[in-house]
Amino acid sequence: MNKDPGNNGKRPELTNRKTLLVYAALIVLLVFAIVMNREFFVKMTHELREMSIAGIITVCVCGILYRVIDGVVLCQMGHKYSAEFTLPKAVITALCGSFFRVSTLGSGMAVSKIYYMKRDGIEIGNGMGICFLQTIFFKLSILVMGVVAIVCSTVSRAAFANSKIFVIIDIAANVLLVAAMVTIAVNKRLTEFLFRLGKKICARFPKAMAFLERAGYEVDLLQNESAVTMKDKKLCIILLAESVLMQALWYITPCIAVIGDGVALTDVFAMIAIANMLAGVIPMPSGFGSVDVFFVLMYVQAGTSVTAALAMVVYRFATTFVPFFAGAPAVFAYIRRERH
Repeated sequence: MNKDPGNNGKRPELTNRKTLLVYAALIVLLVFAIVMNREFFVKMTHELREMSIAGIITVCVCGILYRVIDGVVLCQMGHKYSAEFTLPKAVITALCGSFFRVSTLGSGMAVSKIYYMKRDGIEIGNGMGICFLQTIFFKLSILVMGVVAIVCSTVSRAAFANSKIFVIIDIAANVLLVAAMVTIAVNKRLTEFLFRLGKKICARFPKAMAFLERAGYEVDLLQNESAVTMKDKKLCIILLAESVLMQALWYITPCIAVIGDGVALTDVFAMIAIANMLAGVIPMPSGFGSVDVFFVLMYVQAGTSVTAALAMVVYRFATTFVPFFAGAPAVFAYIRRERH
């Protein structure tokens, strides 16, 4: 394994001034996220009035439990690198990631997880490997649940009766995506070739060479983490099962929203599973937009578009904003912990 260039192992402390600056930055991010999503919050407030208190509580619990299991997965893979990375800290890391997912418009979740794992003694490369493996199992669970849903739900299949080739291409694209990610995670020859090529190109640029050296070290750690995990078949099965459970918690939420609409809840569950699979390789600028389109397309085969809209609002609320608001105090609590 390469030697870590530039890691002195010291953990920087937060001074009073830095702490105030960090608090101020986080408050700005919190306000920014709320302002950017203000239209959704107005719509959400209106739509949630249609649900019972018990339904809203259940949806919130599902949203938080997803991130709790996320933390369990982080702990399972990260604890071997640092005894400091206990389950409570891993759950806090997952919640912090959900906060930065929204406040950075979707780009900061993995980076924040890697940062917080680093603060608890896990090398950046190992943290990258853990997050990358999480993504692989996340994509695989969506693919598995989507395919099973297509096979089992006649209502969902009816929506794509004239577009079977489209669904087949989408499934193939998902399979190729997962296969490509696994190849990147375990194929050292490929990455070594790419880094050798990069070093030849950047030989006259010392800063670029230093960056490649550091990147090579981190990628080496990422692939070592991936190789260790992939060889442990029992752990892989557990991680996949946990990923499926996490997705199931998300997929339950639109089912709760449409109770009483006359559509079988198993069909609603299948619809959201298929919508997520299809949206995985056909993203839209709005992020969740493609999930909405595919879900509504299927739901109107058996229910109303109004109820479909309610289901999507509840789904977004549970998957994005419940963890976001739960993650905000987790981030502030983490800073407070660092102060002491």
